[in-house]
Amino acid sequence: MSYSQNNSEFEVFKKIINYEIGKGSTGIYIQCEKPKTSFDQKKFREQTGLEVPENILNEIEQNATKSSDGNWNSELISELSYGSDFFKSNKCLTKKGAELILKTTTKRQTIVSISEPIFDNNYEICVVSVTYWKFNGSAYGHRYFLKKVYGMWTVIVEYGTWMT
Repeated sequence: MSYSQNNSEFEVFKKIINYEIGKGSTGIYIQCEKPKTSFDQKKFREQTGLEVPENILNEIEQNATKSSDGNWNSELISELSYGSDFFKSNKCLTKKGAELILKTTTKRQTIVSISEPIFDNNYEICVVSVTYWKFNGSAYGHRYFLKKVYGMWTVIVEYGTWMT
C-alpha cells in the first residue's frame, strides 16, 4: 500500500469518528477489525438518487472486489483530539473483546466497527460501512458515501441502513 492510501484511510477513519461524535455519540469503543466492504452500484443508485458518473461507480465497484479484512491501528484513536468522555478505551477492541463487553454487561454500549474504505482510482470518493453494537445480538449499520471537497473528506450521503 502506498502512503497516500494509508493517509486517505486515516483521514476517512477520522472523518467517520468526527461525524459520529457530531451526532452526539459519546462513550464509544472502536473495534480493531475493519471488515471488507462490498459495493453494488445499482443499490447505491436506488437508495441515494445521486447522479454520480458511471465511471466513478465502476471504479468503486471494481475496487470493492479487492477489499479485504484488516485491522485499524490502535494508535489512530490516540491521534484523535477528544477527551476521555468520547472513548471508553484509548485502544481499539478485538472482536472477542467486543463480544466479551456485550456479554458481561447489562448496560447499553456503543461499539463501532468501521470497514475498510473503498476508493475510486483518484482517492477522491469513497464508500465505507459502519456497524454499531448496542447489546448482545443487537446491531445496526449503514454506509457512508464520502467525497473529498477542498482537501477535506465530506459525508455526502448515508444510505443502506439495516438493523437486527
